[in-house]
Amino acid sequence: MRSASENQSPAFDPFGEPVADGVARACPATTAGDRTARRVGGAVFWTLALAILAGRVYAYDLPAVQSVAAHAAQALALR
Repeated sequence: MRSASENQSPAFDPFGEPVADGVARACPATTAGDRTARRVGGAVFWTLALAILAGRVYAYDLPAVQSVAAHAAQALALR
């Protein structure tokens, strides 16, 4: 007769290496809360990254942007 540990499929770490039964029982599989926290953390990270990028683009002193703004100001002044 087989024991309970023999009926279970072997556990593997994130790198694909098999781990001992004691380690597998001590570290349970990821739960829904872990996935939710990972998604929220990713959303916060990318929101901050895009906000910083947008701020840098907005604050960047590019001569082409200044010339386009000057032409737009002249066109509005002529009306």
